[in-house]
Amino acid sequence: MPIFYFRNDDVNVLDEELINVTRRCTDEGVPITHTVEPANVTDECIDWLIAEKSKNPRLVELMQHGYDHVERDVGEFGGNRSYEDQFADLSTGKRILQEKLGDAYLPCLNFPFGPYNKNSMRAADDLGFRIICSHYNHRLSRRIMYAVGHALNLGQILDKHVSYHLGTYPRTGMYCIDMAVSFIDKYIGEHGSNTCEFHSAEKMAENITPFLNFTPVIGVLLHHRFHHTEESLDLITKTIRHIKTIPGAEFLNIEEIYNRTCPDPGKGFRE
Repeated sequence: MPIFYFRNDDVNVLDEELINVTRRCTDEGVPITHTVEPANVTDECIDWLIAEKSKNPRLVELMQHGYDHVERDVGEFGGNRSYEDQFADLSTGKRILQEKLGDAYLPCLNFPFGPYNKNSMRAADDLGFRIICSHYNHRLSRRIMYAVGHALNLGQILDKHVSYHLGTYPRTGMYCIDMAVSFIDKYIGEHGSNTCEFHSAEKMAENITPFLNFTPVIGVLLHHRFHHTEESLDLITKTIRHIKTIPGAEFLNIEEIYNRTCPDPGKGFRE
């Protein structure tokens, strides 16, 4: 039975795109996990997120997206950034979101732009994050690299990330629930742009199919600011309805996936 989850990145201000993308998921009974930028999120956005979470406790989930979404090297994290620098940013971000979101805060982290290094993971682990979201690729070359990395207990090989999807990241206590499929085919413009080329609904279905052979949990990635036309919003609905035709398909949020698939989820998950 394949499990699907939807994650929406770069949540900071309350706008029509955030509201509309959330509604396209919740109206279909599909959970959406919003990744919130601690340094940039407005009080208005926080109030709306908490209200939505209160109305739809399992359909709206709130986790941490780095700290301030500023590129410092190859991304916000990773590159040559030290443990101390990354610990400081992640610690400040976690404190901000815990204070603003309270019990709605999920101790789950993903890194803006994608990059991270061993210092990023060590800092996240030391700060008590229980779940890390990165990226899983089904291509044979990547699966071979993942197998080598797992055998050697490595998090990276030649600067490429080794996915530990549905497993524990090496030398940490953090469980990995990685992303698989994006709605966006190509980004257009500088960082912060809201212009892109989307995959078609048919291409999304085509992209999803191979993952069914390699993983029981498939993440679908959203960036709400790009979904500012009716056509782009319809793409979300069409993809959800396609997934519903897959035999046994189920939609869960990240915490539910953790509790169902982690061999030892332990106690005090939200402490």
